[in-house]
Amino acid sequence: MKSYRMFLIASAVFLLCAILLGSQAKGAGPLPGDLEFTQFVQNLLPYNGGVRLLWNVMGEMLRYSPYFVFAILLGLRKWDWALLLGLTCLPIALFGESQLKPLFGRPRPSADLVTIYQASKGLSFPSGTALNAMGVGGVVLYLARLAGKSRLSKTVIVLSLLYLLLTNLARIHVGAHWATDIVGGWMFGSAWVALMLAGHQWWLSRDSGPAHLEED
Repeated sequence: MKSYRMFLIASAVFLLCAILLGSQAKGAGPLPGDLEFTQFVQNLLPYNGGVRLLWNVMGEMLRYSPYFVFAILLGLRKWDWALLLGLTCLPIALFGESQLKPLFGRPRPSADLVTIYQASKGLSFPSGTALNAMGVGGVVLYLARLAGKSRLSKTVIVLSLLYLLLTNLARIHVGAHWATDIVGGWMFGSAWVALMLAGHQWWLSRDSGPAHLEED
């Protein structure tokens, strides 16, 4: 099966899973496992000055990472890669969170259930942090895979996975989101990322022919 068709199927699967999870989270409190996971994380990692600084740094990294990666891709003259990043991240940043959260109307975790270290406004599902992190991280993981199996590519993959994990773990730890908010954000983000990657693979197939897809 051609790569772009596989990405289209993946996009549909991620979207279906996200909608199913969202139907359970709609207007709901913690789903099974949410409360236990938050309590486990908060008990495992006490909230002190060092942790607060780390989460603040991760938050700033998330805010500026699309511009940083975009600048690197332009510096490398990878025009199609830079365009792919822009097409993926811009709609998520501008419309993703604001359009999706009102559909589900899920409230934030409350202080009577978990410790709230950083109060957050608005609704909870899906996590905007997870959406944005998946937009950047998903494209970077894909591009690192396209670049080959060099040590640099493997390092980028490991760092991207850590980035995805830590930026979202922080939101659970401070009491801003349930774990299912994060999973929902990842799923919605993955559906959009996979759709954009399908377009990129289709474009590559037109440019390079079937042999390119077989190599990927």
